[in-house]
Amino acid sequence: MNQELIDQIRKIVERVMQEQTPVSTQIIHEKRLLAIFGATQLELHEAIQQLHTCRQNGWKITIILSDLATKVANLESIHVAFGEENVLQENALSNIATFVETYQQIVLPVFSYPMAAKLALRLVDTPCTYLVFEALSKGKKVIAASDAFNQSEVSVKTGPIFSKLKNDYVNTLSELGVQLVPMTQIAESIVKRTSDSRAIVENILISATTISNLDTDVQELIYANPAIITPLAREHAKKRGIELIPKN
Repeated sequence: MNQELIDQIRKIVERVMQEQTPVSTQIIHEKRLLAIFGATQLELHEAIQQLHTCRQNGWKITIILSDLATKVANLESIHVAFGEENVLQENALSNIATFVETYQQIVLPVFSYPMAAKLALRLVDTPCTYLVFEALSKGKKVIAASDAFNQSEVSVKTGPIFSKLKNDYVNTLSELGVQLVPMTQIAESIVKRTSDSRAIVENILISATTISNLDTDVQELIYANPAIITPLAREHAKKRGIELIPKN
């Protein structure tokens, strides 16, 4: 049996299965953003405004406050902006791994020196640092505001040793995959990498047509588990560089 005939048979089988599949084939683009606030002396107004812009663009945002943030940050402004039900404290988190799978991007709107140091030194000893490292290990986007590196958060004058540490942190974080941007560009960086990079399908059949109908920017396809993925669909996904991921 030659390859042309095999491809024809595949197409016929896919068409028949699609006609018999009652589940909707609508592709759902998710826009879920996890914002982690660490301890900082920086003003939160701009960071909150940037996240508000993301929300206006359709992003669903959950806030996590580090343990130190709950002791130094103005929690009232965060609660008012996002609602107390959307603001969590890291010490109250359970099933942390679920957060990594649920959220498409993680943003650190006020990236402080303590958090940067922990990440650069790979000290995964808190829920917040664990979340960031897990996200990076899975190739997810992590955006952090670089403002704290451009102005000192400490009262003493920074010297050459402190500056060297800052440069070492920046280089290490970049190697890990953290994208450092000015606080005023957080929303732009998040919106620019739109939810088109990930798509979800709920139907039990993933065919070549399903892959062909995806937007050109899609890099990940989350599918219902279990599902039938045709060989031709896998071939098309591979050619386009699309990762097929079962939904947990």
